[in-house]
Amino acid sequence: MSISSDNKVQLLTSGNPVRRIVLFALPFFAGDLFHVFYTMVDGFIIGRWLGINSLAAVGVSQSLIWFVYGFCFGLTDGFTVITAQKVGAGNEEGIRRSVATGLSLCFITSIILTGLLIPLVRPILSLIRTPAEIMDECSSYIIILYSGTLLLMFSSILAGIIRAGGNSFFPMLFFIIGILCKTLFIIIFVITFSWGVRGAALATVLADLVVMLLSLVFLIRRFPKFIPRRQDWLPNRHEYGVHFSLGISMALMRSIIEIGNILLQTAINGLGAITIAAVSAAQRVRGFSIIPLFSISRSMSIYTAQNYGAGKIDRVYKGLFQICLVSLGLGLFMAFLNQFGGGPLVSLFLEESPEAVIMARQYVLINGYMVFLLGIMLSFRSTLQGLGIKSISIICGSMETLMCILAAFVLIPRLGFIGVCLASPLAWLASGIPLYIAFGIWKKNKAAYLNVSS
Repeated sequence: MSISSDNKVQLLTSGNPVRRIVLFALPFFAGDLFHVFYTMVDGFIIGRWLGINSLAAVGVSQSLIWFVYGFCFGLTDGFTVITAQKVGAGNEEGIRRSVATGLSLCFITSIILTGLLIPLVRPILSLIRTPAEIMDECSSYIIILYSGTLLLMFSSILAGIIRAGGNSFFPMLFFIIGILCKTLFIIIFVITFSWGVRGAALATVLADLVVMLLSLVFLIRRFPKFIPRRQDWLPNRHEYGVHFSLGISMALMRSIIEIGNILLQTAINGLGAITIAAVSAAQRVRGFSIIPLFSISRSMSIYTAQNYGAGKIDRVYKGLFQICLVSLGLGLFMAFLNQFGGGPLVSLFLEESPEAVIMARQYVLINGYMVFLLGIMLSFRSTLQGLGIKSISIICGSMETLMCILAAFVLIPRLGFIGVCLASPLAWLASGIPLYIAFGIWKKNKAAYLNVSS
């Protein structure tokens, strides 16, 4: 039986583009919604049971954690884009080789990252001017999470392989189970056992283990044609090169963005623990505004990869146009919700500090009105990633980082907290510019190639 006739594989190469993309994105949205719910529960428990300094410690840790997480997610996304292209082309042998190559590279990369990064945690925290009163909690929180890099990468790539086969529901289901496990574990470890922020970090690592095991069992049982055979595990220089080049470009994009966020966090750290806590709470609430946009963009990447692999370029163009309109509408709707719901939500985390509540609400409002820029930018970025265009990811990340540097060294020193609020919207605007140019160039060159071929 071929891949195209296997009813366990869902192809996105037919039907109404926006309907297929949005329906495929719904499980992403549900999973991300639960993730935001967890971050709010996490922030509520830490802020109420451990105090504002512990909440600030977790807030400072986020930039360093997402530097590594972003790299890992970018790498696995790049690997599974190639898998999705093979699925669209109906190439069974290519799918198996892609899966084997991606898993091998994930194992190697996670071991290297863990060994290199853990000894650097405290020096980097000192370098970014982490307040002394939260230094110990920051370092222990980060070290525990870095120790779980292997579990994180394997849970991410296994979920990505399942989505490449057109199934976004079960990765969402496993992710939600992981979120529920995190919530249970954090209640046990932080409230019952009084393990502090270390307990919160351990909850995340154990939940990643649960998600990885569930995804592995499902992949073996539901997609047996995707499981590599013995010969597929043999090192292949071409396969390693193709996967690593796309994976590293997407990983570097994420990491370059996080470098900018680390520099931005350094500037925020200089404003004191109250400001750090306000931004940490506001970013949790902001998650409600951005999760629909990120969910659609992740769906768009798989949609583009499958249609590109099947040679249906017109569907790629049509899908991008329609999804940009959807993203614009969603962004405006979420801005409206932030206007009325942002204030009450941030106050849940910051009951002890009315000053922090005022700052957090200002952050949520400014970011909420500009979030439509993020939606359109993500639509173009995901399309280009699905097409396998490597260099544009790094350029996009560099532009976003430059805006974070501008905010850290120019806006925040001159405007104070308003500079913090403007950092993300300016980054969304700047990173979109090279994407629009790159897509226009690709479309023009592709049209010229098709004309010559015909």
